[in-house]
Amino acid sequence: MNILVISDTHGHTESAEKAINAESWDHVVHLGDTALDAVALAADLGIDVVALRGNNEYPDSPVLDDELIFDAGGVKFYAIHGHELDINPWDGKMEEALTELARKAEEAGARVALFGHTHQPMIREVEGILLVNPGGLGLGDKKKTYAVVSVSDGSEVSARVEQI
Repeated sequence: MNILVISDTHGHTESAEKAINAESWDHVVHLGDTALDAVALAADLGIDVVALRGNNEYPDSPVLDDELIFDAGGVKFYAIHGHELDINPWDGKMEEALTELARKAEEAGARVALFGHTHQPMIREVEGILLVNPGGLGLGDKKKTYAVVSVSDGSEVSARVEQI
């Protein structure tokens, strides 16, 4: 099972379309900024895109949850944009924020935590939880990146970051 994880498109869906068309996906998850992009991608490409709210949503964006818990291939996922936990690589408190993210995922019974917001891709294990940030696909992102999370045999999880 392959899951495409995208984030921070900020009104520019061209790179997200390329990522969607790059492979066959069982699930597509948009981690926010902006939810209207997820709606447009779903309509334009005829696919289901699960999305949550980011910190830079348009006033007419659909009402979405701040966090999402879902099961894929027998593995539970926890997803959040990241601003809610003040995940910010520039304030010197990144380690504390990532530990809090891992704790929230564990409380939800998840083995994988997906987050965006920083526009910086990351794959890292913290306290036994796989943390995955796909980076950003927006116009201002120098490197446009997305993440692929693969689940096999209901327990094996791997992740990689790809660049457009």
